[in-house]
Amino acid sequence: MLLVRIAYKMQMSRLGVLAKLVSFLNFCLFGIEVATRCPIEGGLFFPHTQGTVIGALRVGKNATIYHGVTIGAKELDYHYAVDSRPTVGDDVLIGSGAKVLGGIAIGDRVRIGANTVVTINLEQDITAVGSAIRIIDKP
Repeated sequence: MLLVRIAYKMQMSRLGVLAKLVSFLNFCLFGIEVATRCPIEGGLFFPHTQGTVIGALRVGKNATIYHGVTIGAKELDYHYAVDSRPTVGDDVLIGSGAKVLGGIAIGDRVRIGANTVVTINLEQDITAVGSAIRIIDKP
């Protein structure tokens, strides 16, 4: 978290290149990629970090994020567009391998199960599990 916070402060101080270098060091050492523009409140806990990608608009207080989680845009977004990034509330738990994608809001005290794919807003105080698919094109 120290490297994440240093990278964020550098980004906010318009030292984007240095911020990306610190973020890359964090990736090399701990296997976690955190967007330099993502503010993270206190109390964030990573039981394991490998393969975790955080490109959220914001992560609230006391979040627990397990390994292999992706929080970010649904599509390529090199400019970090606000409307394509998820916002994570306070006291949220996100299980291993979960994907939280798009410009959605995850409410406070939400629990997201392992390997769950979330593409809709989740109100506070709920538990979400599963990965429903649907066929959108057929030859």
